[in-house]
Amino acid sequence: MSVIDPNMDGEPLSPESTEDNFIPGDLSKLTAYRSSSMLTRFFCTTCSAHMFFRSNVQTETDNNTPASWTVMWGVLEKTDGIITIESHIFVGDTLDGGIADHIPSFAGKPIRRLKGWKEGNTEELALGWKAGEGYKNPETLPAYCHCKNVSFNIARATKPSDNPAEYWLVPGKEPTDPIRFITAHCLCNDCRLCSGSQIQTWTIVPNELVLDPVTQAPINLVEPSKRPKGLKQYVSSDGKHRESCGTCGATVFWWRGMKEGESGHMDVATALIDQAAAGGARAESWISWYNKVIFKDSALSADVSNALEEGVKAATATA
Repeated sequence: MSVIDPNMDGEPLSPESTEDNFIPGDLSKLTAYRSSSMLTRFFCTTCSAHMFFRSNVQTETDNNTPASWTVMWGVLEKTDGIITIESHIFVGDTLDGGIADHIPSFAGKPIRRLKGWKEGNTEELALGWKAGEGYKNPETLPAYCHCKNVSFNIARATKPSDNPAEYWLVPGKEPTDPIRFITAHCLCNDCRLCSGSQIQTWTIVPNELVLDPVTQAPINLVEPSKRPKGLKQYVSSDGKHRESCGTCGATVFWWRGMKEGESGHMDVATALIDQAAAGGARAESWISWYNKVIFKDSALSADVSNALEEGVKAATATA
């Protein structure tokens, strides 16, 4: 749900470069995905970590425009004291403020919330803003990556669990309220280095409720012949599987083998949820936000972890 890509001075360089000798970086192990006419994203072909964006590329009408590059903040070795967050952009696209409501300030300074992308040419949206339109409230919630080569549906849980270990099913305040799925922001190193973002947001869903959009049968991630087409798997540690789209590089699932007696469940990348169907990117009619960040002690940036945890606590206290 979070993309921070600070500007670079020039194109990526080789680690062998010096101040006096710039050697172009080798991008041959990265997959390029053109997400729009003006932006190409580069992610690791093996683990799908997003690393660079290239924008303002040369066009047929202006072939003298140099390309500009940005780097994903999650693949850097250090960001504190180097990178600051001054504004959230395209907040209007989220319909409910998205993660901007969870990071309203950074290093003690308020973050501007821009409806579009260009400062001075777009309105600012207040904390707590909601579009108030576009909520479809479907029986199953669609989710998909940018290129839509990977798509699936999430079904509602129909009854709460009697097992206290199944914390991912959160009953409503009233008996008639729908059951929601627990969701949290993860700051662990594995998630960071496999996504390119310092913040990876996961929603925990029972296996039987993650459905093929055509057959409406539960998806099968284990048997090779039955796996959803378009998914690419990376084993980040023993028994821990990460699934992403092989075309656009979007993070999709994290899963592991279940212990004896444990109910099957998986982590679903919250950012893939259709915000119009869910009433906003935070999908609060479907998911329940955990009031803490997880693996805070593993965070690359203390500034990020502190800002995020403060914002999440404030947002969930009023939800």
